[in-house]
Amino acid sequence: MIILSIPYLNNDFIIQTAKKYPLYWKEFRLDYSKDFQLIPSEIIDEKIILTIRCKNEGGKHKVEITEKIKFYKEMISKTNCLCDLEINEIKDNNFSSIPQNNLILSYHDFADKIDFIKLEEIVTRSNSLASKFLKIAINISKYSDLIKISELISKSNKPVIFAGMGKLGKISRILFRHLGAFSTFVGIPNNQTANGQLTLEEAELYKLSSISQKTQIGGIIGGEQVEQSLGIKSYNDLFKKEELDAVYLPFVSGDIEDIWSWINYSNITFYGFSITMPFKRVIGAKKDLSAVNLFLPKSDEMINTDLIAFQKSIEILIINKEESVLIIGSGATSETALKAFKSFYNVAITSRNELAGKKIAEKNKIKFIQLELLKNRKFSVIINCTPLGIKNEDIIELFDLALPTKVIDLPYKQKNTLLITRCIENEIDYIDGNRFWILQAKIQQHKFVSAICDLEG
Repeated sequence: MIILSIPYLNNDFIIQTAKKYPLYWKEFRLDYSKDFQLIPSEIIDEKIILTIRCKNEGGKHKVEITEKIKFYKEMISKTNCLCDLEINEIKDNNFSSIPQNNLILSYHDFADKIDFIKLEEIVTRSNSLASKFLKIAINISKYSDLIKISELISKSNKPVIFAGMGKLGKISRILFRHLGAFSTFVGIPNNQTANGQLTLEEAELYKLSSISQKTQIGGIIGGEQVEQSLGIKSYNDLFKKEELDAVYLPFVSGDIEDIWSWINYSNITFYGFSITMPFKRVIGAKKDLSAVNLFLPKSDEMINTDLIAFQKSIEILIINKEESVLIIGSGATSETALKAFKSFYNVAITSRNELAGKKIAEKNKIKFIQLELLKNRKFSVIINCTPLGIKNEDIIELFDLALPTKVIDLPYKQKNTLLITRCIENEIDYIDGNRFWILQAKIQQHKFVSAICDLEG
């Protein structure tokens, strides 16, 4: 079950929003208004959750527990709705007048680190109290914590509504069924009621309503840029077209060992992962490879589809071995580019990280050029293996380069980078980030579909 959380800003807002999304169960966050008693009862029914959050649990206004319980009782008698009550507010059986089938017991913890001892105590206490649901809302900052969350949810004797918050709030909500939860919340753009809450648009993008506990999970692992990956829409549309029960998700991480542990020890079926910055080298090192950008867990296969894309780019742009080539960058993708150009005679590398760049140059026996020596240098081919361009940086101007005759520019965005704009204006042949992504994605598509079909049996 997916619940749309709507803040009670005023009657017109909540009425119009509720009408706009008739298929969803809804939570009305009444604590957004001091005058919550004015909400019209005719828009409330058995698929509505009324929530008046106390201030220390994330609420907007202070409401006494006796006033809250009195209001809940009145609304339940009129509408048979559900009502949310913080489990920490319950003392001396002060909630017993609320019918069990209309009550949600909720627990919120906004600390950065999960107190699993406290959380287990909450689940145990909830098991001893009469209610229809237990709601758990906690900050998620580590993928490996999702394993413990799943274990605790399994100990509840009533269905759990799970609401992850914080850094991994969205991904944990997308996976709520895989964690064993019954439901989660989504919000309205610009009016979310919790940090880390999915919007309706994101829920649609990730096909949230069709994800079951059997849905195979995969996606792209990397830094924050993965949330803008072209693969999210492309692969999910492909899976829908092929009628495959799988979803492709963005896995933002700053700790590869954390997410690696989760992949290896959770009970989720993973079909495969695209790997991007900054993890191409570190994951490749697990197989003594210089870099990889595709990992298939079941077969333990690691592949560098970027290498194939570079080789295809060389063919498309008709780059010959005598042309001068400048590779910009010192990461794993730069090393992959060097592999594609290993038989070329005039290849050099430059980077802002001079130490790393020189190390790659020495390893590959090519020339490293310091940035200050690039001024007005003319190269036949420029290959940008850095994120420069995503934020409208102009590489030609930044490094004082003369215009080349061919370009491979890896950053991709909705609008052209300034380097690609220069190519168009000056009739320079180029492969942009979108086209490069398509060249390597064809291989990933085939590998993903094959892995999903094999796992489905």
